[in-house]
This record gives sequence, C-alpha cells and structure tokens, in this order.
Amino acid sequence: MPEAAGQGGGSLVIASNRLPFDYDRGPHGLERRPSPGGLVSALDPVLRKRGGCWIGWPGSGVRPGDDVQGPDDPYRIVPIHLDDVEVERYYRDCSNRSLWPLFHSLPGRAAFDPESWDVYHRVNARFAESLLTEVNDGPLLWVHDYHLMLVPEMVRAARPQRTIAFFLHVPFPSYDLFTLLPRHEELLRGILGSHLVGFQIPGDVKNFLECAERCLGAEVDRSAESVRFEGRTIRVGAFPIGIDYSRFEAFALSAPAAAQRRERVILGADRLDYTKGIAQRIQAMERLLLQHPEHIEQVTLVQIAVPSRCQVAEYQELKCEIDELVGRVNGRFATASWSPIQYLYRSIGHDRLAEMYRDADVALVTPLRDGMNLVAKEFAACQVDDPGVLVLSRFAGAADVMAEALLVNPYDLEGTAEALHQALCMDEPERRRRMTALRTREAENDVHSWVDTLLRTATESRRG
Repeated sequence: MPEAAGQGGGSLVIASNRLPFDYDRGPHGLERRPSPGGLVSALDPVLRKRGGCWIGWPGSGVRPGDDVQGPDDPYRIVPIHLDDVEVERYYRDCSNRSLWPLFHSLPGRAAFDPESWDVYHRVNARFAESLLTEVNDGPLLWVHDYHLMLVPEMVRAARPQRTIAFFLHVPFPSYDLFTLLPRHEELLRGILGSHLVGFQIPGDVKNFLECAERCLGAEVDRSAESVRFEGRTIRVGAFPIGIDYSRFEAFALSAPAAAQRRERVILGADRLDYTKGIAQRIQAMERLLLQHPEHIEQVTLVQIAVPSRCQVAEYQELKCEIDELVGRVNGRFATASWSPIQYLYRSIGHDRLAEMYRDADVALVTPLRDGMNLVAKEFAACQVDDPGVLVLSRFAGAADVMAEALLVNPYDLEGTAEALHQALCMDEPERRRRMTALRTREAENDVHSWVDTLLRTATESRRG
C-alpha cells in the first residue's frame, strides 16, 4: 500500500487540477495512462521517490466510486469529481479561456464571465475541503498552478498551522495585464494564504510583488523577496523547475541505435496549444527553405503535437490551421522522395521521445510565452552522442537558464529561419561546447534539486 500522506519525513501532499493519469473506460473497465504535460512529468517522479498523496480531478471518464488507485502505486491518489457544468465553467471557461491566455500575455484571447468565476470559486473550495479531510499533519501541502489559486487561503483559514506552498507553473503577468481580471484581488489574496509562493523566473516574482503592492496595499520587501500582508510575512521566490534528468538520459542511452537517414532532423514537440508557437514554427521552416534553398531535400522538420483540450473550440480551430499550414508548405516544397514537414498528431511515450531527442540535429522550441518549457531541458538530457543545437524562444522561462541555446523571437519568422540555418551549419566543437554547458547545468538542477530547494525554503518560511 502507498504511504499515507503525512507519514515519513519526506512525504508530500500535492494538489493540482489533474491527477497524474488520464482514465478511459474500456472493455475491461477503467484504464489509465500517464497524463501529458510538464507538471506531471516534473512531479510524478518526485512523489514516487518520496511517497505521499496527490489530489486532483481524474477527468470526465471517471465516476464517483471508481477505484483510481493502482495496486503498485507508491503514493495515494485522491480524486476530486467534477460535474459537466463544473468542467465547462471552472476548467474550460475560467481556467482556460480567461486565466490561461491572460497569464500568457494574450489578452485578446481572454473572456471573462462572472458565472464561471463563481464555479471556479466553488471547485477551489471543494479542493480545499478534500485537503482538510484527507490530510492532517503532513509536512507540506503543495498547491499547484492557476486552476487552484484560491485554495491556499481557504486551507489556511481553517488550519493556520499547516505549512502551505504555492507554485505557479505558467508566467505571472504584469500589473497592467493582471488587473484586466475582474476578480484579481481575490486571486492575490488566495495565493497569499501560502507561506511560500514560488514562480519560475525572477521576472514573474517582480510582477507578483508589484501586483501585491499596488492592488492590495501589501508591504513589499523586494530585496528580501517577501510580502507583509494581514500580519503575516509570505516568502516569494523564483525556483526554475528541472526535469528527471537521469531518467531521460537513461532512456536515450538505452534506445536502439539510430537508423541511417538521408535528411537532417529539426524536432518540435509540444502539446497542441496556441501558446506554443507551432504555426509560427512551420512558417519559419518555410522561410528557411526560401532563404536557404540548399536545405531543400536535406532537412526535415518533425513536429509532434500532442492532442490537448480537444473539446475547446479554439483548439479545434488551431488544429485546422496547423493542418492547413503543413499541407501548404509540403505542397510547395515536397519532392517525390522528400517532404519538408512530418506532422505527428499523437502522444509519444517518454522512451520513444528520448530516442527522437537524441537523434535530432536541432530542437526547435519556440513558444510565444511559456513559464519554463521542459522540452528544451529534456532535449539537452538526451544529447548523449553527437551534440545537436537548441533553438529556443526568448519568451520561454527556460531562456533565463539556458543561455547557450540560440535565442529567437518566435514572431520574427526571418530571424528564426536564420537561427535554424546557423544551427544547421554550426561546427562540431561549438555544438559540443554549448551542449556540454547545457547538460551540466540541467544535471545539477534537476527536478529533485528543485523540490529539495523549494521544500527547504518553505520550511524556513514557516519557521520565520
């Protein structure tokens, strides 16, 4: 049996919107598979190592009373069930049509609905209630991401002795963007129920401190990175998330040897989301072939797009847009034996993905905005042989910690095309120098180091 939350000095209690598994009802009953996305990739190996409890929504395919616990799970899984109205209002509307685009600096895509906010508040209260019911004296309650920003204050009000950390995986917007939200003060109060508030990069910390000061009149100490609010001191800091580096490296080392191929490979791997810049990436590939025709029949962009939020209209439209772009570019440049773009609309297992990372000549990681971006780090971990080159958006949080990448503005198609040309023409000594520095840093700052640092800081914050 998995260790109960709160037992053992290293156990954790994690609350996030989704559980680490997706569930489907098949002919043999409930079936599950690992959920895609950076949060699960980062936290599942940590919880497997430490034990504890994960609280979250299991998805619409699971009914109350279904057993979501696997016989060999090393930690407890506690489902929060949502009805159809809650899925629509809390998840699709408030979280993904309001908070997600605004926090990614795309306010034109955001829509605000008071009824959806009410349901968001109700679901957050249910998460808080479950936490209070399931967890007694665990060492740390760790609340994750923009879906649950009201939970810390709800838990603290009922059980102030609990140590609560909140971590935002997406960017935190500037004051001008954040205050577009009609209930922005409530969100700030919810987050400030924590003892520690963590962000990906210092820029997010700066934005949050300004919002706490200007929106709530909180006393902010920028040098100490703390907020004094309602008689309490809350520590705020940047904790760039890492990956399970050794696991990805092991996958790459054990994968079958690469097959001989004629073309060099540029690899993109993303959830299908408008923040990931997939459409701009395909257009940049088109510009590369126009500006440097010597790459025709010599280079292929392999773009993996993992299906995501398929019921949301904006994502259905995005898929149609990308399908059309791929068809247009392939129709323009393809020959009888070569296509410039291979488009894979599917999930791919970590073992196979690590093999593709290892064998790629270039990783093209160009989100329009991203809290961190773990694909860039996974690519570096898997570069165990002839080193490739990372081309990275300067608007990803990873750009703050991966300076050896070729940094680009994904909106600048010509500039991205030139960076691709530079990457494809880079000599082996420079490729090795850049990749060695990236790999060394990511190995040192892996996901376990990230958790240790955050937990230590949370404990110190509680004592203070």
